[in-house]
Amino acid sequence: MLKKANRTVMNMGLAALLVPAALTFSTTSASANDGGAAPAPVQEKVTPSVPQQQATITNQKVIVNVSALNIRQGASFSSPVVGTATQGQEFAILKEANGLVEIAPNKWISKSSSYVTIASGKPSASQVKGVSTSTPSTSTASASTSAAQETSTPAPAPTTSTASGSTVNVARSLVGSPYQWAGNTPSGFDCSGFIAYVFNHSGHSISRTSVANYWNMATKISSPQPGDLVFFQNTYTSGPSHMGIYIGNGQMIHAGSHGVAVADLDVSYYQDHFLGYGRF
Repeated sequence: MLKKANRTVMNMGLAALLVPAALTFSTTSASANDGGAAPAPVQEKVTPSVPQQQATITNQKVIVNVSALNIRQGASFSSPVVGTATQGQEFAILKEANGLVEIAPNKWISKSSSYVTIASGKPSASQVKGVSTSTPSTSTASASTSAAQETSTPAPAPTTSTASGSTVNVARSLVGSPYQWAGNTPSGFDCSGFIAYVFNHSGHSISRTSVANYWNMATKISSPQPGDLVFFQNTYTSGPSHMGIYIGNGQMIHAGSHGVAVADLDVSYYQDHFLGYGRF
């Protein structure tokens, strides 16, 4: 009888030891698989993804193809001019944005094929020295504006007309002026106000009128020269409704909704609304 009682006690002790182990296994398994949080010691560590920063240097360079090209402080054609790049200079491309490339911190130039060539490889060290990393003084920036070609404006095709050359130069000097409905000064232009201002400041004398009237006044031509007019129709209203000044190389300067800027005439919008060329 005593042996049987001892055997019973031993069996109960063994069961007491086994049950917690079984429960522990069951609990751990559930926490790892039923959607609950796994215990920290056995949870796999996951390294959070870190957004990659934009590469500061690429294996591309830009080569300036015009005599002087404005360097701007930011990635916008309306950013202040802070220097000048000259023909033949080569710069590593750091970034690209809005039709410009960054050639040094806060130094941007146009990437248009009208002014530069984009090529593979790195520029020679002697060329890179052409850009200062400090912001020039106001007087330096002003000198650069007058000496350099506008970043988005190609050099005009040769012309024998002094008046035409002057017209293009005046138009180019106004690039970046804001748009203003009925505006006719550098503080704000609409398209016809821009035409009146440019021509009256380049040896002509014309009245401020509508695009339709300018179209009727102009002599129609088929082969435009820099300084001639480009007309468009059915833009914001029916009939002749927009115009710009042809500057050569298939481009014009006009006062559009984003201000005075250079535009390529082969853009589908202008092709669809093209009316003709004219000359005063």
